[in-house]
Amino acid sequence: MPRKAAKEAAPQLAAAAQEEPAPAPAAPAAAMSEAEVEELPKAIVRRLVKDKLAHIAGGGEGGEVIVNKDAMAAFTESARIFIHYLSATANDMCKESKRQTINADDVLKALDEMEFSEFVEPLRTSLEEFRSKNADRRSEASKKQKEKRRKLNEEFHPQNENDPADDAKENDD
Repeated sequence: MPRKAAKEAAPQLAAAAQEEPAPAPAAPAAAMSEAEVEELPKAIVRRLVKDKLAHIAGGGEGGEVIVNKDAMAAFTESARIFIHYLSATANDMCKESKRQTINADDVLKALDEMEFSEFVEPLRTSLEEFRSKNADRRSEASKKQKEKRRKLNEEFHPQNENDPADDAKENDD
């Protein structure tokens, strides 16, 4: 879907989100409401926005950028709507392939379909780096787990150790 359609759909999504009241929670007050579940973590959004703006404005992370509370709410809501739109488009890509599980390729194709193709290659590179780091971590964890199993196995099943007490019992018989 082109960006123009995305821009037209975004206000409709935002209006629908504001018009639909969240259903009354049947669970105790400690449970999160539907609106709270869909909210992005404010601290993370604030950090991302401030870091990026500081980097652009001051050429590094040292500069302080002040972001109005309403502007931060707008960033948060915009990001939430973008994630919903991206996930719906990726879901469509998944359904076209007659699958039920969205994978990374579906998300990358969705970005291309939404005409955000400039993000596809950097994201693909980032994904490959993430996968290689996790593969290294998994192989290290697997090695540690195998070593731990080997040690436990040696503790519970000693290799024909000669115990002098056992030898004495055999001689008594």
